[in-house]
Amino acid sequence: MIETSRRGFLQLGATGTAALAIGSGLATLTGCSKKPATAQGYKVLREGDLLFLGALAPAVLVKAYPGPLGLDARERLLKQLDSVLNTLQGHARGELLMMFDLMNSAPLRLATGAPWGSWSEASVKDADDFLNSWKHSSLQIKRMGYAGLCKLISISWYTQPENFPTTGYPGPPVKIPTPVSA
Repeated sequence: MIETSRRGFLQLGATGTAALAIGSGLATLTGCSKKPATAQGYKVLREGDLLFLGALAPAVLVKAYPGPLGLDARERLLKQLDSVLNTLQGHARGELLMMFDLMNSAPLRLATGAPWGSWSEASVKDADDFLNSWKHSSLQIKRMGYAGLCKLISISWYTQPENFPTTGYPGPPVKIPTPVSA
């Protein structure tokens, strides 16, 4: 056991306080502490989130993307993703947005095995390599992130009526009114 003197303990506390104060001051000055605004026309997703999810979608939906949606595929998928995220409870939505924040910071993105460059520059192979690294990671949190992202994108894709035929789903049941006997 290491003996710590009272003086050493106070010095460590003062050094830690100074480091936190300087770090938070720099974050405030550089704009890191500001909450990014949602993208125009979206309720939850921000510009960086749109780039991240838009880059991953073709890798997740390998055979179906862009499917019957054609040129509008990306925009409609992102709108549906936004709608799904808007229905999530606060904690779940907050956790996903923290992951999206992580993926929007180049140094942190690199630490997680994602491409260094912007998601707008990422190829389908880059996105696929990133997803596979998370899928086969020894860290459970990465595997959970992989599953969550893939499910979120897949659900948002296949819940669009234009994609029902690709799954064989005939659509929601039609309510047949029953005749009222007199």
